Amino acid sequence: MKLAAFGEDAFLRELQDRVPSSEHVSIGIGDDAAAVSVPDGEFVLLTVDTLVEGTHFLWETTPPRFLGRKAVAVSASDIAAMGGIALGALLSLSVSGDIEVETLWQIVEGAAQRCEELEIGLVGGNLARSDGRAVVDVTVFGHTQAGKALRRGGARAGDAIYVSGEIGASAMGLWLLQNGASLSPSGGAIMPEVLREGPLPLAERCLRAHLDPEPRLGLGRELRAHDLATACIDVSDGLSLDLHRLCRASGTGARIEEQALPLAPGALAWKRGPGGDEVYRALSGGEDYELLFTARDESAIESFRVTSDTALTRIGEMTSDENAVELERRDGSVEPLGARGWDHFQERRS
Repeated sequence: MKLAAFGEDAFLRELQDRVPSSEHVSIGIGDDAAAVSVPDGEFVLLTVDTLVEGTHFLWETTPPRFLGRKAVAVSASDIAAMGGIALGALLSLSVSGDIEVETLWQIVEGAAQRCEELEIGLVGGNLARSDGRAVVDVTVFGHTQAGKALRRGGARAGDAIYVSGEIGASAMGLWLLQNGASLSPSGGAIMPEVLREGPLPLAERCLRAHLDPEPRLGLGRELRAHDLATACIDVSDGLSLDLHRLCRASGTGARIEEQALPLAPGALAWKRGPGGDEVYRALSGGEDYELLFTARDESAIESFRVTSDTALTRIGEMTSDENAVELERRDGSVEPLGARGWDHFQERRS
């Protein structure tokens, strides 16, 4: 069977059964990062993510500096989802010999700048020749207390579902890029006349959400340190798809409420054509890099939310109906929420 028909999630699930474990591996394939036990009672966390030209970025719409920044952020987000402390990063570049050296320096400078902001050391990497598409690959490593890493499994029926920040801005930012908008090297929005029905400040926020996301490292650490979350995942491939993944790992179902969703203002500022539901587009768009987590003690979350630097929104509740994920619409009707989101090996979002 071809991978396009088999699907990314199915391949990764089967991969878990095919790859043998090791006595030092405490958390292996299936979560946002791996965890390796070390003698002093800590888990070493390791994660890697790849940005491929033509799949994840286009040179004409992605300033090289932002490419470096995003490559670091998307890997760091996996450490955040595990509640870990990120320590260092490795940057690997596979590019054509025809690429301008200045372009490479801008990628590296962007990555180094993002690492400095996140208090991560950029400690090395690799440079290789590619006769095809450019590939930017970042490995981030960190640590957390043994046995206390946040996991996708662990939620139970009745747990409240929370998400940090806003959702939908990145998906709209991608759509704006695909329709002629761009972000200048200094970070300002450049908009064609056809897209100017939406406010320029919202366009800039959406473009930056897509090109320069903010990993929630501090929030992840706090959720883990204070035992606030029963399960957690970062929203990389779409809230609906990632919620399905969390439910599958926990053996639960979920119901979320449309009226509670913290949709970014920019997610609804432009009409993307007939026949589309903007709420579903926001839920399946992906690359929000917010934390989606569950909690049993809602009063503790409410107390934490008062002092948190990041907005936290209760959007629903876990249910006992295994793998059944539902959306309660504003009119009170309830409908199944499919596992819609980004799948690398399907032509459309799943």
